[in-house]
Amino acid sequence: MNIAHFDVDSNIRSFLHDDIFNYSVQENKKSLLYDCISIKSASIINAKTLKNFPQLKLIVTRTVGTNHIDTNACRDKGISLYHIIDYGSYNIAEHALALLLAGMHNIVFCQEELHHGIFSYKNWLGISFKGKVVGVLGTGRIGLEFIKRIRVFADTIIAYDVYQNEKAAKDLNFSYVKFEEFIERTDIMSIHAPQTEETTHIINGNVMKKMKKGSIIINTSRGGLIDTAELVKQAEKFSFLGLDVLEDEESFSISHPLLTCKNVILTPHVAFFTDDSVKNIANETYVCIQNYLNNDNTGKVLLV
Repeated sequence: MNIAHFDVDSNIRSFLHDDIFNYSVQENKKSLLYDCISIKSASIINAKTLKNFPQLKLIVTRTVGTNHIDTNACRDKGISLYHIIDYGSYNIAEHALALLLAGMHNIVFCQEELHHGIFSYKNWLGISFKGKVVGVLGTGRIGLEFIKRIRVFADTIIAYDVYQNEKAAKDLNFSYVKFEEFIERTDIMSIHAPQTEETTHIINGNVMKKMKKGSIIINTSRGGLIDTAELVKQAEKFSFLGLDVLEDEESFSISHPLLTCKNVILTPHVAFFTDDSVKNIANETYVCIQNYLNNDNTGKVLLV
């Protein structure tokens, strides 16, 4: 099988074989005769970008999410699509917890004063977990890994998911509630849901209005789960916002409206990116390719 990997950075390069490109598929302007390509979320797969891969049989996205891929365009061309089911959910859960603790204890926010020579606690009243309700939106692998870690701190954990894992709820001592109750009770929300038509802007303006004043949102899932324009409008309602993902990441610039909000901590979609995960991602990419060759549907998104 003739294989190429796109969106390859220096950290994962040594773990991938075959042909390697550091740019995304939409930057490719010539016809390439590969049977299989692997990509990251920076590559947009649609009818236009697929025209340059006339021989393509398989796409492996080195991500859990697939919202950067037009599955109908792949199906029309008979291209199979595989994704990495899990390359280390704990990495993303750890980053969500890091964002949360950094915001609750002003670890990031106080830096500017310190760098201006001001060593004072007076402006930096922290937030305690005591008495707070932690709400986890999405209880798949990453959501459950986050719950395992947050339960050390939290007295009360609630969750919302269309698919309820009652065994996990019992084992990890959290409870599922309806969405309306989830929104109204949550003090600290961590988002771990995939982006679909149903979940896009699940945290919209009306939802934000119903949330408690002084509550917290952490998002390490997909940016499109939150309505950015509404979040900017209502940002002052929240104690702080910790976001590793944005719905318009590809057009991010110094003029991004969230940069005007003083209670926001942004990181550039790095929750997944650790010394451990890059090895796992490379290994799982080749597992997906082998599964395809063996007619094994493990990791298969599109049945064509």
